[in-house]
Amino acid sequence: MNIGDMNALESFDLSINKLSGELPTSLSRLNFLSSFNVSYNNLTGRVPVCTQLQSFSESSFLGNQLCGASLSDICVPSEVPTHTNRDQNEDNGLEWGLIISIVLGFVTGFWIILAPWILSTSWRTVYFRLMNKLIKGKCVGHAIVILVQRQIGNITYKQQA
Repeated sequence: MNIGDMNALESFDLSINKLSGELPTSLSRLNFLSSFNVSYNNLTGRVPVCTQLQSFSESSFLGNQLCGASLSDICVPSEVPTHTNRDQNEDNGLEWGLIISIVLGFVTGFWIILAPWILSTSWRTVYFRLMNKLIKGKCVGHAIVILVQRQIGNITYKQQA
């Protein structure tokens, strides 16, 4: 059972019990406390932030190494770990690897398509004839007719010369 689940708890006295560690954050869910005392233990860390716990006097927390809004000891903000030079170099290495891969893939794919057009007259001719047929609608028209025949049934289609 979690201490914060005891919603109807009105009195909480664990003073002079040689307890150690931090106060659980679930204490902040206790809303009906009329008395609270954890003095003269070996508790450390931050008092959970809630209006209920902040309403008790500092004597409820004496004899511990606690800090927080209701106490004279204000908690020092914890520092965010910084990246070391080694971590930054690894990150840059991954970014450069990705960039190089993208550029090489683009250049390779681009030249696989473009090189035959530039170097081979027959490929260029075939490509532009295909594009002309598509633009004029002959290939597109045939494809549409085949799709319609499959959907509706057999419809006769006469190609105009």
